[in-house]
Amino acid sequence: MSRRRLTPALLILSLLTACGGGGAQQQSAQDQRPEITLESIREDLNGEWVDGRVPAADGKSQPRGWAFDHSEPKQIEIVEQKIEGDRATFLINMQTRTGPRSRDPISLSGQLRLHYELESGLVFRKWEIVRVENVSFKYVKETPPPDANANNANANSNANSNANVNSNAKPKAGATPQANANASRTGEENN
Repeated sequence: MSRRRLTPALLILSLLTACGGGGAQQQSAQDQRPEITLESIREDLNGEWVDGRVPAADGKSQPRGWAFDHSEPKQIEIVEQKIEGDRATFLINMQTRTGPRSRDPISLSGQLRLHYELESGLVFRKWEIVRVENVSFKYVKETPPPDANANNANANSNANSNANVNSNAKPKAGATPQANANASRTGEENN
């Protein structure tokens, strides 16, 4: 064979080999699973409900349902993890509390068991939480912060009433500026 005929034949052969070898590479890529990290757990929990009801730590208050929200701080420690095939289980210690604007603030802490399943799409594979099991997760009611709007309304009301009192004070002719300011603050008229 001539060199000119050999080059296209080698090119075709190398393409066929690459395509055939690509199947093995695709298979090993499918075996690779995305990692489950603390940060991914923090994100995955958003919108998830704890199975059943979360009991009060004092045992006196009623148990309540709980779903995790983006605005909640989440402190997480992985206690144990088990990954088998397309299923994973993580036991975590967790502390969280309601968001900063909550009218009924509570803090929660304890252990949760997260059950994951690996979902495969056309291109990507992603771990999805299918169940959040309560192991020892409990809540504590916190004292609500004072209503900031009420405090601002009172401050504005006081400032307005002070302004009204101050507007009635008349500066005294020949008095020092300090004396007029003092009279203005106390609402006295200078005669």
